[in-house]
Amino acid sequence: MPLFRSTLTAAVLLTASACTPDPSDSADSSPPPVPCEAPQGEHAEDSWGGDTRVQLEATGFFRTAKLCDRWWIVTPEGHPTWSTGVNTVNPNGDTDGVTGERLYAQAVDAAYDSDEAWAEATAARLRSWGFNTTGAWSAHELTLPHIAATPILYIAGYDWLDGTRSDWFDPSWPEGVEAKAADLAVLADEPNILGWFLDNEISWGPDWRGLDTLLQAYLGMDAEAPGKAVAVDFLLSELGDVAAVNSATGNDFTDRDAMLAAAGAWDALDQDSSDTERALTSAFLTLAAEYYFGTVATAIRAHDPNHMLMGNREVSVLTRLEVYQAAAQHMDILSINNYRFVDGMADGSVGLSGAVDPADGFAALTADVDMPILISEFGFRADDSGLPNSWPPIYPTYDTQTERADAFEAYALEHQASPWVVGYHWFEWVDQPQGGRSMDGEDNNWGVVNEQDQVYTELTERMTTVNAEIHGLLAVERD
Repeated sequence: MPLFRSTLTAAVLLTASACTPDPSDSADSSPPPVPCEAPQGEHAEDSWGGDTRVQLEATGFFRTAKLCDRWWIVTPEGHPTWSTGVNTVNPNGDTDGVTGERLYAQAVDAAYDSDEAWAEATAARLRSWGFNTTGAWSAHELTLPHIAATPILYIAGYDWLDGTRSDWFDPSWPEGVEAKAADLAVLADEPNILGWFLDNEISWGPDWRGLDTLLQAYLGMDAEAPGKAVAVDFLLSELGDVAAVNSATGNDFTDRDAMLAAAGAWDALDQDSSDTERALTSAFLTLAAEYYFGTVATAIRAHDPNHMLMGNREVSVLTRLEVYQAAAQHMDILSINNYRFVDGMADGSVGLSGAVDPADGFAALTADVDMPILISEFGFRADDSGLPNSWPPIYPTYDTQTERADAFEAYALEHQASPWVVGYHWFEWVDQPQGGRSMDGEDNNWGVVNEQDQVYTELTERMTTVNAEIHGLLAVERD
């Protein structure tokens, strides 16, 4: 059953609005609520999928706005829309870790005269299924003339696979940020860029890449690292002096230099080991996150003031409130990768990390942080594709493409019902290889097409239907 307002429901709401008591008849002198209704006229879309029945300020670039207590993306022409996207839209596919082949690239070479012809045809396919955006890791240089793009800048200096991190407090890091930001100036006037993802799934604390908190990670750096000095001085400032640090951590440091030299003396600061630890973990996370987002936002906006900043594609079950609160001061949208997991995995991850639990559709998060949310990655897989679907073993695997399509529909409708969500990006365009992709062994049926470039018809037909229902969510103030 669609989760947008039916004609009958709209009529009931309008009738109720018309019956709102005159505030002069009540001791409460607050104005009556503004009545809202579906826009009038025949639905039509602009070049980016925006609803032309509603005209907002046209800035020439994407932005966000609230209409009737619901967040929307606004197209360059000033029309409300969602970002419905697909990740890794590129003609190469993945390299098979066993055979070394790129079967999808071979299929593209056989079917299209050029990569440019593939890009034009692929954008048309996406639009026919109700998608208006190419998500992360797409070949934006090919697709940009045809459809909105969301490039990743990889600006954090963090390897999301193995957990290698940069020292944000080293002067060379903001210099690198500035250099990357300067490169964006050539695209500052490009209307087809929806916004920039800063990075992907960086680690803010305990996760699959390690169990240290961010404070412990910085305290574990070399004595000469600028970030180590920041973390040590943070402890001294928060606790008072070296003796207080010794009391809290069970150490016998003689002075600051001894603290700088110690790399493995911080086990007492394990997450949730004490009230003191919890307070320190939270305060340092806030300090680092505010510095990170502030530094990046200032640099990018100096060179590109036009495009939205959309965060790091955070892992929903691993990201704490402090991170979102810091991001909200500098970002236009929070991007969150939000999968469904096998039983126990989500709860265990939230418990490990102290994340804001996403199980309520981000209601708890948005109660603290009033920001639009883009679900930047999600997907489902099925056995009848013939792929192993064995790695990683943390996601449910459905028996058939019908069940896979059902899972997409249920997920999409659930998040369409959330007034803070402004889009979702499916992972991903093409299936992973039979032998697993070479970089990490993933071997799943995530694609909307297989490696022969054949469409999963049942899934894409369902996507077409469900994506269209977003238009029914639009409501505007009645004159």
